[in-house]
Amino acid sequence: MSRLPAARIWLATLAAAGMVVLAVAVRPATVWAAGSPTATTLTSSQDPAPACSPVSFTATVFGALFPDSPEGAVTFFDNGVFMGVEVITPDFDPDPVFGKHVIPTNHSSGTLTATLSGGTHLITTSYFGTDLFSPGGPLVQTITAATSNTTLDTSVDPSTFGQTVEFTAGVSSACSGGVAGSVQFTADGSPLGGPQSVGTSGQVSVSTSTLAVGSHDIEATFSSTDPDVAGSSASLTNLLRPAGQLVTPAATTTIVASSADPSEFGAPVTFTAATTVDPPGAGSPTGTVQFQDDGADLGPPQALDATGHVSYTTSSLSVGSHTITATYTSDGPDFVGSTGNLTQVVGKARTTLVYDGQTTADFHDPAILSARLTRTDDGAPISGKPIDFTMAAESCAGSTATDGAAVCAIVPSEAGGAYTVSAGFGGDGDYLAAAVNQPFTVTREETATLLTGPTVILQGHPVTLGARLLEDGTVPIIGRTLTLTLGTGTASQSCTTGLTDAGGNASCTIGTVAVALGPEPVQASFDGDPYYLPSTASASVIVFAFPTRGVFVVGNQTVAGGASSLTFWGAQWAQRNSVTGGAPSSFKGFGDGLSSATPVCGGTWTASPGNSGSPVASLPSYMGVAVTSSVSQSGSTIRGNIVSIIVVVPDPGYGPDPGHAGTGIVVATYC
Repeated sequence: MSRLPAARIWLATLAAAGMVVLAVAVRPATVWAAGSPTATTLTSSQDPAPACSPVSFTATVFGALFPDSPEGAVTFFDNGVFMGVEVITPDFDPDPVFGKHVIPTNHSSGTLTATLSGGTHLITTSYFGTDLFSPGGPLVQTITAATSNTTLDTSVDPSTFGQTVEFTAGVSSACSGGVAGSVQFTADGSPLGGPQSVGTSGQVSVSTSTLAVGSHDIEATFSSTDPDVAGSSASLTNLLRPAGQLVTPAATTTIVASSADPSEFGAPVTFTAATTVDPPGAGSPTGTVQFQDDGADLGPPQALDATGHVSYTTSSLSVGSHTITATYTSDGPDFVGSTGNLTQVVGKARTTLVYDGQTTADFHDPAILSARLTRTDDGAPISGKPIDFTMAAESCAGSTATDGAAVCAIVPSEAGGAYTVSAGFGGDGDYLAAAVNQPFTVTREETATLLTGPTVILQGHPVTLGARLLEDGTVPIIGRTLTLTLGTGTASQSCTTGLTDAGGNASCTIGTVAVALGPEPVQASFDGDPYYLPSTASASVIVFAFPTRGVFVVGNQTVAGGASSLTFWGAQWAQRNSVTGGAPSSFKGFGDGLSSATPVCGGTWTASPGNSGSPVASLPSYMGVAVTSSVSQSGSTIRGNIVSIIVVVPDPGYGPDPGHAGTGIVVATYC
């Protein structure tokens, strides 16, 4: 059989030029007029094979002559659809002895490599060439979905509670042009958001800050929307990360602030603790804070509010420096406790002292001094503190009561005038000192002068006047002099006493009373001094006189009977006067003889018989009259005693003879 080398070259040229359609369309009888019978076999490099991976199909054409190999081309079809044309080349077998030599065969091969879509493909071939036509196949080729590869990584591991963590999944496959589908992230089996579409980069991420403290199994599951690509998944739990995503508790910082630093003893101080989460952690810490003062608890633990703050107020801090700590304790596993502190300085409390006692008092009278001690900051009273008071030479002390007031008393011994009262608190371990000054006036003490001398005074004779000087009407004033005055105007008579005695008494004597008869004023005056105010006392006295000689007499029982009008002279004297021992009828009422120069109580008188002597012709307007209780007669002499002397204002009509009776009104008793 003759060969057609020209046809081989033509077919080769067609194949090289890609004109496969023309080659397929040429009928074998037309191209080659003669040739040997052929048989074509068809094999696959991989079956089944994954999509997007090349598969090589080899067509081997066997000829009838040996060792002449067929020439020509093989056309490949996929389910009857043209795939391509491959020129076949002779096959050689290796020399079984020498190896490096080849032995010609009676078959030639052509291989087509193609990438097929998923599914079942029926591959067939057609041989055209120098020998007779022969078909190849059919070969059933199965294409499975291509595997994908999903990787998973985290932005930080371990992370802190509240910290944002980004998980990134990378998806790839054998197919070119990226993958199509979505990735669902899960944490401990629960979705982290929704499915994330995979872009051309093949990467997708999700972020979260809500993972609890502990280990978490994080997975990324890729779901393909390309039938040629299978899904896949990845997990952080692997040899490199056996615990998956580890979330540790977030560190915290606690700071303490004071409402007043330094503060004052007893004043309320509010300590505020603020607990925050340290970056990169986040969230709102929950739990309690225990405040302490130098290690001692200040109340029970206080719960944090929604902003992480808590406060404690105390007014019990002592004077000095205090270390105040605030210790935060979490009520769950998400946060680490922390402690903050500050130094609180407590100083002595400022005090205010206000004087509210008396600002004036009389000499020698008690004065109540009072002052009120309070805190300067809030005006609260301070009790149990000593307050010292001073006014001139006097001082006293008191202790503050619950209202802050201290009270004590002094008795001013200074002369009247302007002074200063001072009140002072000396301070102590908790409170600062305070003092206050207030003008204080000592006024002169009031006095009272009382007359103590006689109220019936004998004219023409000495009289001793007396008075008493008292403080506030009750207390004797010692060592002062008074002026005593009898009468008024130019006719008055005065004398100055000596110093008042322990009873406040003093007296002085007027040598001869010369004022007019009858009622006359008597006055005692104290002129005052730097300590005492002046005072005056006045009274009315009766000034009387005896007759120029002798004395008129009345009966004691008549006087005792209360008669206001008496008969002291006359023929009816014995009938008008009642005497204890009786009286002779011859007695007319005038005694012309006296046991002393002047009638005195306890003295005696005598009367001549007849008209009882010769009485005086005129009478004093206020006349002293003797009261007798015994009138006796011995011979021609009548005598009697003087038990009292009264003052009588004579009525008109008196005459020295018994027929002109002498009567009058009793106005006073002398003795």
